[in-house]
Amino acid sequence: MRKILFFITVLWFTLPLTAQQPASNRQQGKQYIAQQISQYVSLFSLNEQQAQQFDALYKAYNKKMRAVHDLYQKEPVAEGTALTEDQVEQRILDNFAQSRAILDVREQYYKQFRQILTPSQINKIFEDEKARRAQIRNKNG
Repeated sequence: MRKILFFITVLWFTLPLTAQQPASNRQQGKQYIAQQISQYVSLFSLNEQQAQQFDALYKAYNKKMRAVHDLYQKEPVAEGTALTEDQVEQRILDNFAQSRAILDVREQYYKQFRQILTPSQINKIFEDEKARRAQIRNKNG
């Protein structure tokens, strides 16, 4: 009887642990975006209708920005190797193109955000975005 009770107790505590699977990066990203949206809705004191509009708009904005970053993602240069002049030039030109694409997306969505938010609130979103990019750059070296 003790063995059965012990076995049931062990199962009771270990079953939930085995059922939990690590979240994928995509799921973690979705959770992070949901947290951001929740923080902005609270910070900006949006009503229910504004919150719903903002939720959909911010998700679309974030998706578009991610697509731009993915399009211009560069492979890191291996330590101890040097880029050729042509490779350096291409990276510079790619940076210009990426900057233009980011600016286009921000300008497009500014007009849409402006229907819900004040310019100061939109600026807060853009400043937070810049800070996150800088944090990622510092983290990645």
